[in-house]
Amino acid sequence: MIIDSLDAIRRYQGFSKGIDVLIDWLAHNDPAALPVGSNPIDGDRVFANVMDATTRHEADALYEAHHRYMDVQVDITGVERFKTCLSALDPAGPFDEATDGGLFTARGEEDALEGVLGPGRFVVFLPDEPHMPTLVPEGAAPARVHKICCKVLSDAYWGESA
Repeated sequence: MIIDSLDAIRRYQGFSKGIDVLIDWLAHNDPAALPVGSNPIDGDRVFANVMDATTRHEADALYEAHHRYMDVQVDITGVERFKTCLSALDPAGPFDEATDGGLFTARGEEDALEGVLGPGRFVVFLPDEPHMPTLVPEGAAPARVHKICCKVLSDAYWGESA
Protein backbone atom coordinates (compact mmCIF):
# COMPACT_ATOMS: atom_id res chain seq x y z
CA MET A 1 0.00 0.00 0.00
CA ILE A 2 1.08 3.51 -0.81
CA ILE A 3 -0.73 6.57 0.52
CA ASP A 4 0.26 10.10 -0.38
CA SER A 5 -0.83 13.47 -1.71
CA LEU A 6 -1.68 13.82 -5.40
CA ASP A 7 0.79 16.72 -5.45
CA ALA A 8 3.54 14.17 -4.76
CA ILE A 9 2.47 11.43 -7.17
CA ARG A 10 5.43 12.06 -9.51
CA ARG A 11 7.77 10.61 -6.86
CA TYR A 12 6.31 7.19 -7.82
CA GLN A 13 7.41 7.51 -11.46
CA GLY A 14 9.16 4.25 -12.36
CA PHE A 15 7.20 2.16 -9.85
CA SER A 16 5.37 0.33 -12.64
CA LYS A 17 4.50 0.81 -16.31
CA GLY A 18 0.85 1.42 -15.51
CA ILE A 19 1.56 3.87 -12.71
CA ASP A 20 3.76 5.80 -15.17
CA VAL A 21 0.86 5.92 -17.67
CA LEU A 22 -1.49 7.16 -14.93
CA ILE A 23 0.97 9.81 -13.72
CA ASP A 24 1.44 11.11 -17.28
CA TRP A 25 -2.34 11.14 -17.80
CA LEU A 26 -2.91 13.05 -14.54
CA ALA A 27 -0.38 15.68 -15.63
CA HIS A 28 -2.61 16.57 -18.61
CA ASN A 29 -6.13 15.75 -17.39
CA ASP A 30 -8.44 16.70 -14.56
CA PRO A 31 -9.77 13.53 -12.95
CA ALA A 32 -12.67 15.53 -11.46
CA ALA A 33 -13.93 16.16 -15.02
CA LEU A 34 -14.48 12.45 -15.75
CA PRO A 35 -18.08 11.24 -15.98
CA VAL A 36 -19.41 8.55 -13.66
CA GLY A 37 -18.66 5.09 -15.09
CA SER A 38 -15.62 3.49 -16.69
CA ASN A 39 -13.23 5.82 -18.52
CA PRO A 40 -10.33 4.40 -20.57
CA ILE A 41 -6.88 5.88 -20.09
CA ASP A 42 -4.80 3.16 -21.83
CA GLY A 43 -7.31 0.59 -23.05
CA ASP A 44 -7.86 -2.19 -20.53
CA ARG A 45 -4.43 -1.67 -19.00
CA VAL A 46 -5.26 1.58 -17.19
CA PHE A 47 -8.78 2.90 -16.73
CA ALA A 48 -10.71 5.02 -14.26
CA ASN A 49 -13.92 3.84 -12.61
CA VAL A 50 -15.68 6.99 -11.42
CA MET A 51 -18.39 6.56 -8.83
CA ASP A 52 -20.68 8.37 -6.45
CA ALA A 53 -20.82 6.21 -3.35
CA THR A 54 -21.99 6.40 0.23
CA THR A 55 -19.51 5.49 2.92
CA ARG A 56 -20.45 2.37 4.84
CA HIS A 57 -19.88 0.91 8.25
CA GLU A 58 -17.22 -1.76 8.55
CA ALA A 59 -19.83 -4.32 9.65
CA ASP A 60 -21.44 -3.92 6.21
CA ALA A 61 -18.23 -4.42 4.22
CA LEU A 62 -15.81 -7.16 3.22
CA TYR A 63 -12.19 -7.03 2.12
CA GLU A 64 -11.64 -7.19 -1.62
CA ALA A 65 -8.55 -8.19 -3.59
CA HIS A 66 -7.47 -8.40 -7.21
CA HIS A 67 -4.83 -10.60 -8.86
CA ARG A 68 -4.08 -8.61 -12.02
CA TYR A 69 -4.79 -4.99 -11.15
CA MET A 70 -3.68 -2.39 -8.64
CA ASP A 71 -6.34 -0.02 -7.33
CA VAL A 72 -5.37 3.65 -7.21
CA GLN A 73 -8.19 5.28 -5.26
CA VAL A 74 -8.70 9.04 -5.23
CA ASP A 75 -11.45 11.00 -3.49
CA ILE A 76 -12.61 13.99 -5.51
CA THR A 77 -15.17 15.20 -2.94
CA GLY A 78 -15.96 13.76 0.45
CA VAL A 79 -13.89 11.72 2.87
CA GLU A 80 -13.60 7.98 3.41
CA ARG A 81 -11.70 5.63 5.65
CA PHE A 82 -10.07 2.45 4.32
CA LYS A 83 -8.48 -0.66 5.79
CA THR A 84 -6.02 -3.27 4.65
CA CYS A 85 -5.22 -6.46 6.50
CA LEU A 86 -1.98 -8.39 6.71
CA SER A 87 -3.46 -11.48 8.36
CA ALA A 88 -4.86 -14.55 6.66
CA LEU A 89 -8.14 -14.18 4.82
CA ASP A 90 -11.01 -16.56 4.16
CA PRO A 91 -12.84 -16.32 0.82
CA ALA A 92 -16.40 -15.02 1.13
CA GLY A 93 -17.21 -16.58 -2.26
CA PRO A 94 -15.46 -17.64 -5.45
CA PHE A 95 -12.86 -15.37 -7.02
CA ASP A 96 -14.26 -13.89 -10.26
CA GLU A 97 -11.49 -14.05 -12.89
CA ALA A 98 -13.63 -12.08 -15.38
CA THR A 99 -13.78 -9.04 -13.08
CA ASP A 100 -10.47 -9.78 -11.32
CA GLY A 101 -12.14 -9.57 -7.94
CA GLY A 102 -12.75 -11.57 -4.83
CA LEU A 103 -14.26 -10.84 -1.44
CA PHE A 104 -12.73 -11.97 1.83
CA THR A 105 -13.11 -11.92 5.60
CA ALA A 106 -10.13 -11.53 7.89
CA ARG A 107 -9.29 -14.23 10.43
CA GLY A 108 -7.95 -11.56 12.74
CA GLU A 109 -7.84 -7.78 12.85
CA GLU A 110 -4.81 -7.38 15.10
CA ASP A 111 -2.60 -6.38 12.18
CA ALA A 112 -5.12 -4.34 10.18
CA LEU A 113 -3.94 -0.96 8.97
CA GLU A 114 -6.22 1.92 8.18
CA GLY A 115 -6.13 5.42 6.84
CA VAL A 116 -8.31 8.29 5.70
CA LEU A 117 -8.61 9.69 2.20
CA GLY A 118 -10.06 13.00 1.13
CA PRO A 119 -9.61 15.46 -1.71
CA GLY A 120 -6.01 15.69 -2.83
CA ARG A 121 -4.92 12.29 -1.51
CA PHE A 122 -4.59 8.84 -3.06
CA VAL A 123 -3.95 5.27 -1.98
CA VAL A 124 -2.52 2.42 -4.07
CA PHE A 125 -3.52 -1.14 -3.21
CA LEU A 126 -1.19 -3.64 -4.88
CA PRO A 127 -2.35 -6.88 -6.53
CA ASP A 128 -3.46 -9.45 -3.94
CA GLU A 129 -3.43 -6.81 -1.19
CA PRO A 130 -6.76 -7.04 0.64
CA HIS A 131 -8.48 -3.72 1.10
CA MET A 132 -11.79 -2.40 2.39
CA PRO A 133 -12.49 1.04 0.90
CA THR A 134 -15.36 3.52 1.26
CA LEU A 135 -15.72 3.19 5.03
CA VAL A 136 -17.28 5.79 7.33
CA PRO A 137 -14.56 7.84 9.06
CA GLU A 138 -14.39 7.44 12.85
CA GLY A 139 -17.06 9.49 14.58
CA ALA A 140 -18.87 10.36 11.35
CA ALA A 141 -22.14 9.28 9.80
CA PRO A 142 -22.38 7.70 6.32
CA ALA A 143 -21.92 10.39 3.68
CA ARG A 144 -21.51 10.76 -0.06
CA VAL A 145 -18.08 10.52 -1.65
CA HIS A 146 -17.31 11.17 -5.31
CA LYS A 147 -14.30 9.01 -6.04
CA ILE A 148 -12.20 7.44 -8.74
CA CYS A 149 -10.77 3.95 -8.60
CA CYS A 150 -8.10 3.74 -11.27
CA LYS A 151 -7.42 0.15 -12.26
CA VAL A 152 -3.76 -0.28 -13.20
CA LEU A 153 -2.62 -3.56 -14.73
CA SER A 154 0.34 -5.17 -13.00
CA ASP A 155 3.61 -5.29 -14.95
CA ALA A 156 3.41 -9.10 -14.83
CA TYR A 157 0.41 -8.91 -17.22
CA TRP A 158 1.32 -5.77 -19.16
CA GLY A 159 2.35 -7.53 -22.39
CA GLU A 160 -0.88 -9.57 -22.53
CA SER A 161 -3.14 -6.55 -22.98
CA ALA A 162 -3.39 -3.37 -25.01
